[in-house]
Amino acid sequence: MAYGPFFLRHIIALKRRGLLDGCRRVVEIGRQQINDRLIASPELDEAAALFGGSKPELAPVGAPTVMPNSPPGELLWSALGLQSKSVDIDGGDIRIDLNNGRVPWRYRGVFDLAVNAGTTEHVANQGNAFAAIHDLVRDGGLMVHQLPAYGNIDHGFFGYQPKFFHRLAEANEYELAELTLLPQREFDLPDYLRGQGLPPRVASAGLTIVMRRRDRRKFVMPIDA
Repeated sequence: MAYGPFFLRHIIALKRRGLLDGCRRVVEIGRQQINDRLIASPELDEAAALFGGSKPELAPVGAPTVMPNSPPGELLWSALGLQSKSVDIDGGDIRIDLNNGRVPWRYRGVFDLAVNAGTTEHVANQGNAFAAIHDLVRDGGLMVHQLPAYGNIDHGFFGYQPKFFHRLAEANEYELAELTLLPQREFDLPDYLRGQGLPPRVASAGLTIVMRRRDRRKFVMPIDA
């Protein structure tokens, strides 16, 4: 779970559209880290200037993926002048097992922005995970999801259909501000799936979804009937 240039470009675009006006409090769904590509990217300077913050002093760890010593995501948000907390079963500021845990009352409706940058696909209980995101965000707050759609065959438990988020928005009367399907690279089949009639490589795509919570109604998981 990491922030890279693609993620920050999206945050910049949301800011330029005015969708993050008044945003002060961010909650990460899953404790995030910052990868080396973002540390070296011009997007970091652009975002700091746009948000009126200051570029953070971050040290790269010299690896193509995040490592245990990669900088925490909270350093990005603080550089943008925002307060942040993370939700995680281990190491988060708010300890919640998204499979069956509930959001503590003191954190319900507190956050202006919830960021699910590759976390919920690892959670078996999807209803509970999305209910937690709903409960964390205030009326008028945004929920940003960047998640696998298909083909990332050895990553997490789930890929998401665009239909799921359309139905999720309808069931909870969210404003659906953005839904983008972006093709990505091909993935090699992992060893434990070889020899079972599957192709050796599969194409993949990711989803970016932005939704705004409109009111205080209780969360409803959609059905496909």
